Amino acid sequence: MNRSALLPLLLLSLTVACSRRLESTSLGLQYEPPSGMALRTEEPGPPAVTRFEGGLEVRSVEGKPPALGAPPEEVLGAAGLSVPGNQMNATQGTLPAGPVARYEFQQGGSRTLVYFLPLPERFVLVLYTAPERDYGPGSARVERSLSTLKPTR
Repeated sequence: MNRSALLPLLLLSLTVACSRRLESTSLGLQYEPPSGMALRTEEPGPPAVTRFEGGLEVRSVEGKPPALGAPPEEVLGAAGLSVPGNQMNATQGTLPAGPVARYEFQQGGSRTLVYFLPLPERFVLVLYTAPERDYGPGSARVERSLSTLKPTR
């Protein structure tokens, strides 16, 4: 093989090897987490839970989702979670994957960001928890990555 034929193969293999994209059948979605937040574990559930380095977690909960405007206690409770501290704010918006609710909580020296994406027969939660000093840059990276979140079922 000559060099010009070898270069495209090398670039393709590097791209595939460096891809962070997760395609999970248990979560029923595709997602590319921020750099530095590599996949740690994936549990099929129920609920299906995928944990990444750096305090990022994605959950897919089967069943009828709470309403988009439901209080965070109801949303998190439906996923088997408790509220992670004092609620700082709650807003609604839209991602490419659909309408979402966004919550922020503070407890002690850490903060938690929660995105709630209701789907027809289930809902997805994206949770990011970090110490106060790391929360701002980390949450911004997580929020930018949410444009890659795509339900596959």
